[in-house]
Amino acid sequence: MNQDILRGVRFTDLTWAGAGPFGTKVFSDFGAEVIKVESMTRPDSVRMAGPFKDGIAGTNRSGYFASRNTGKKSVAIDLKTDAGRKIVLDLIAESDVVANNFGPGVMERLGLGYETLKGVKPDLVYVSMPMYGQDGPRAQLLGVGMTISAVSGIMTHTAYDASEPVGPGTHFPDHAANPYHAAFAILAALRHRRKTGLGVKIDLSQVESTVNFMGPMVVEAAHTGTEPPIVGNRHRFHVPHNIFRCAGTDAWVAITVLDDNQWRGLTSVLDRPDVDKDATLNTAGGRRAKLEHVESTVSEWTARLSPAEVARRLRAVGVPAAEVASSRYLIESDAQLSDRKYWQYVPHPEVGPTLLSSPPFLLDGQRVTLKPPPLFGEHTVSVLKEDLRMSTEQVSQLEEQGVLK
Repeated sequence: MNQDILRGVRFTDLTWAGAGPFGTKVFSDFGAEVIKVESMTRPDSVRMAGPFKDGIAGTNRSGYFASRNTGKKSVAIDLKTDAGRKIVLDLIAESDVVANNFGPGVMERLGLGYETLKGVKPDLVYVSMPMYGQDGPRAQLLGVGMTISAVSGIMTHTAYDASEPVGPGTHFPDHAANPYHAAFAILAALRHRRKTGLGVKIDLSQVESTVNFMGPMVVEAAHTGTEPPIVGNRHRFHVPHNIFRCAGTDAWVAITVLDDNQWRGLTSVLDRPDVDKDATLNTAGGRRAKLEHVESTVSEWTARLSPAEVARRLRAVGVPAAEVASSRYLIESDAQLSDRKYWQYVPHPEVGPTLLSSPPFLLDGQRVTLKPPPLFGEHTVSVLKEDLRMSTEQVSQLEEQGVLK
């Protein structure tokens, strides 16, 4: 399998923080040349925020930045200078895609709006990823992962009850909904350009993208006109369907009984004759009517066993169950991820081997080998000379003028 299947596609990447860089990383991991334009006049927030290798802060030491920028090139350019903007325009003229996740109007104020860029590169694929999209009454509002989780409805439906909305524990829009929707749109636009010769302006609303990941809750509201109830880890129809405490410190297991046969499988391992003989529990409706009794019975059993043992016993009788994993468990103990070589040590010139997650699929049975993330400004000179055909004297002059910073 050739992991450079996107070789020949070039990005001018003006994205920063989480969602935008993850969307363009999808392409750099598969061989596209993704030129990340950045500047210390306004550094990428995740470069400066960590977590840092060995707890030592540094421009090139952020694990978050590394995970979202593998395989890219970094070019340091001050976009507030006329010469800097000219360099970026020249890069875009040599690119297939330009991407940004600024708020509406920022690219225009930089002199890099779509109409300007279309004049430089008529068949350009232009991607913008503001919170709400480029127009509408809320278009000028700015947001991050947590606020997008709030306005898209995720926090309502990850709550345990109506008393307090609870977020998903991570900036879910930054790590799933928005980067992958952006990548799908870019691939479709590149295919359209190949067939027609025409460029495409992609206006991705991060809120709309995240709502699209909400699934049945939004569908139910659309079809019934009523708001689905907040049930936490429970299910409105299946019982038991919850997270149960196990033996050990902060040890939990997820158990899902989807039909009456699975309930009988569960009762076969509970060693509770009273439950086994209770005919009122043989249907989902009966179990819903005695929800607290069912859950307390299951909890009494799981509390005596480890999550792994609970899951093993239940799977043996056809009941879906899984340990509630921590991040350390996934990295250090998950045999499945290890066997499929999901985790990779990626060489890093400053901090050494860095453990990162792979794209979540194999191609012809092989993993894509991740390439190192760029040091700040690492490729400035080589890109200017090789891609824009500048001379050594021209590059030196730009450096003296303070443009390359």
